[in-house]
Amino acid sequence: MIKIDITLRDVISSMPHKFIELLTGKKGVKLLDTSLPEVKDKRADLIVELEDKSIFHLEVQSFNDKNINLRMLEYYILIMQKYKNDKILQKVLYVGEKPLNMPNRVQTDVLNFTYQLVDIRKFNCESLISSQDIEDKILAVLCDIKNENRYINVIIEEILNLPENKRKDYIKKLLSLSRYRKNINEKLLSAIKEKVMPITINLQDDPYFQQGIQQGIQQGIKKGIQKAVKVLKELNLSNEEIAKKLNISKKEVNEFLKDSNETPKNR
Repeated sequence: MIKIDITLRDVISSMPHKFIELLTGKKGVKLLDTSLPEVKDKRADLIVELEDKSIFHLEVQSFNDKNINLRMLEYYILIMQKYKNDKILQKVLYVGEKPLNMPNRVQTDVLNFTYQLVDIRKFNCESLISSQDIEDKILAVLCDIKNENRYINVIIEEILNLPENKRKDYIKKLLSLSRYRKNINEKLLSAIKEKVMPITINLQDDPYFQQGIQQGIQQGIKKGIQKAVKVLKELNLSNEEIAKKLNISKKEVNEFLKDSNETPKNR
């Protein structure tokens, strides 16, 4: 399984202020180096120095990992060694769809180590949506959004105000994270297609989408291929380009689009 932090690390790397404050109750003042000393390089998802000089360490999980407690203990030791600071606040942010079910401690006869588990769906989306940081607004897509149409309008307006050279990058980040929230993903795709621009996103750079397509093809699931055809069409690819990417015939593309009640656009 591919971990969601490929995209999330990128989004949170600029230290979105409201996001940090929501998690810690304090303001982040300085990003710290996330590479940690070991025989091989080990990199945390996020390490931030907080306003009271304590250190905040965040790991992001898109699935329930029964061994997360041992990883967090290892991170604690490495962070304490590197920064010579024992005031360390650790949290695991869960962004998956299944109920959160992970340990939050390592307890033995001589050790009682704990950290906090946080389900992002428990977050107050409004503070993220109204933030000045676009990263905060993008992260809000993972929360339990009460008014999806309002959120879509807000994030689309934010994207439209971006310089052309940044717009495509943030669209790709938003769509990548939204795939973990199926209820809003298709609405976002339609809104971006309609309001932002006819976009062409390099899907070769998106491991989540590619993994889904490959699994569907390898398992011979017709519905999976049909879904892939539909999404590629919504991203403005021609029927010929779709056929090439999925290694199917142009005729099959037309049939899948017809089955999806969509009118093929031949180019």
